[in-house]
Amino acid sequence: MNDRGFVRAFVMEGLIGIAILGIIAAIAIPQYVNYRNRHLDREAKTHVSQAYQAAQAFFRANPKGQATLEEISRFGYRSSPDIALTISGGTGDLRIRANHVRSKRVYLVDEKGEISTE
Repeated sequence: MNDRGFVRAFVMEGLIGIAILGIIAAIAIPQYVNYRNRHLDREAKTHVSQAYQAAQAFFRANPKGQATLEEISRFGYRSSPDIALTISGGTGDLRIRANHVRSKRVYLVDEKGEISTE
């Protein structure tokens, strides 16, 4: 094989290698993004559940009280800078809303403790 044939073969192998890497990236990147989004959403759902549990503890101590983030923090809820959580209402009209700041999915919990998405 002469030098010209060697160079052509080397270039072809390089192009095939690049094409294979492109195919792998086209499969792997969307899978990673989905994995990351599921993790962020799970974290938000966990926070909304923990906030509900802390709100119930608050209502046991203050049956007529209005839940606030400050109040439920005294009853065990630990906030995270990555979670946007809002809470309002009392025992009959409690509403908690949470989402991860890097995710679009919003979780809601009502006075019965039922978690849904917005």
